[in-house]
Amino acid sequence: MTPRGMPKEGKRKPGAGRKKKYAGEVMQKYVPISIADKLDDIYLLLIDLEKEVAKWELLCGEKSTSPRYEQARKLVTVLRVLLDKLGIDTTEIYAGNQENNQEKES
Repeated sequence: MTPRGMPKEGKRKPGAGRKKKYAGEVMQKYVPISIADKLDDIYLLLIDLEKEVAKWELLCGEKSTSPRYEQARKLVTVLRVLLDKLGIDTTEIYAGNQENNQEKES
C-alpha cells in the first residue's frame, strides 16, 4: 500500500503530461529576473532577426552591382557574423508548431 499523496506505479497513457515547450534537452540556469520574464520574447526576437537578415541577404545578392546596397551588405554581413557567433539554431528552439503559428500570424 502506498502512502497518501504518492502516485501509484504504472505507465501513463500516451500523450499524458505537460507538452514540451522547447525542442531538445533543457537545462536549469539562474538568470536575472529582468531576463527570465522576457526569455520567450528574446527567442522570438532571434527568430525574427534571423528571418529578416536572410531576407536582406537575398535582396543584397540580387542588387550586387548597386552602390546603394553597399552599406546594407556591410550591415547584413556584420549581423550574420553576430548571429552565427551565438551558435543558436533558431529553427529548432520551440517544440511542435509554435514557430509555424508565429509565421502564420506575421
